[in-house]
Amino acid sequence: MRRILLSMAFVVAVSGAFAQNRLVKKAQSLINQDKIEEAQATLTEAINSGKTKNMALAWDVQGDIYQRNFAAELNKAAAHQPMDTMNFAKNLYACIEAYEKCNELDVEKEFVAKNKGNLMKFRTFYMYLGQFFFQNKQFSDAFTAYDKWLTFPQDNKLVAGEPSVLNDTVFDKSQVAYYASLAAYQAKDYKNVEKNIKEALNYEKELKTVRQLYLMALQEQGDTARWIEASKEFAATDETIAQNLLAYYTEKKDNASAIAFADGLLASDPNNKIANYSKGVLLFGEQKYVDALPFFVKCTEIDPAFTDAYFNAGVCCCNEGYNINESISGKKMKPAEYNKAIQSVKDWYKKAEPFFLKVKELEPDDPDRWASRLKTVYYLTGEKEKESEMDAYLK
Repeated sequence: MRRILLSMAFVVAVSGAFAQNRLVKKAQSLINQDKIEEAQATLTEAINSGKTKNMALAWDVQGDIYQRNFAAELNKAAAHQPMDTMNFAKNLYACIEAYEKCNELDVEKEFVAKNKGNLMKFRTFYMYLGQFFFQNKQFSDAFTAYDKWLTFPQDNKLVAGEPSVLNDTVFDKSQVAYYASLAAYQAKDYKNVEKNIKEALNYEKELKTVRQLYLMALQEQGDTARWIEASKEFAATDETIAQNLLAYYTEKKDNASAIAFADGLLASDPNNKIANYSKGVLLFGEQKYVDALPFFVKCTEIDPAFTDAYFNAGVCCCNEGYNINESISGKKMKPAEYNKAIQSVKDWYKKAEPFFLKVKELEPDDPDRWASRLKTVYYLTGEKEKESEMDAYLK
């Protein structure tokens, strides 16, 4: 009697499994009839029952349903109709997860070819999604989409090792990393700005922006030590970053570190414009105008259009002349000695003239920057006509 009961239990179990397998087949049929909601309800029952034997098939069908759902949203966009971006994202992500789940359970590898082909096409949709979210200012969601594109070869075993996935020719990997970092920054997700920054730094077109994103993200996180190290790394080829680092050292009254920074740049490349400019600025800040002058002059030789270097060189000359004049003011001197000192003052101001004239040549529409300086030069050198000419610019 017991044996009969056991046999009956076995029959019930098998018939239950067959029933659940039939539900999967039924869901497939409903998909073909475009009855997607009914198909999903039927398939959910089959997946959650714990009795379905062919779970690889069930997850394959589940992926097909999600694919139908996100394709419907894409079709709306193609027809210039409003699409539900979040619904598109939810179904796209779920579709890929379902096909991956199918692959894990697919002992016979029955669905590999089909689903691998799908995934290789679907990666592009991550980019569409990222752009949709970014345009809608949904920056956190945009980051997720871009990041999924970047990690696609690692996250999806179905396409792992595929050359066309590892070396995608549709989109530039470094450009996508830039988009991801920018989206993360806009979302104030500063930690994730760093996630793809190494790759983003390969995107030459927006290199300055990528560097700034990284440095700003470090600042927002209060990571001063790493901000300094990154600034040092970028400063050799980025004038703004070099100046910001110098400003930081100045604010902290850490002139020793600032000088070490500038000397390090010069040691690496004596002809580096930014290194020479940095050293000049630091010496200028210490009021060592004669010592600073050669570094600004070197900058103008390296970059003949470097206006700031010409201006600073001119100011160095004027300041040195002014210091000499101050040193003899009220001092008892023999006429010959006094005349020699006054001539030295005039010589220094005269030496400033070509630098300010170059600023005038490079920035003719900004007389506020050079006219008053030249007026002072001509006043001290006694060139009245030229002094009057500068007055005309200052009116």
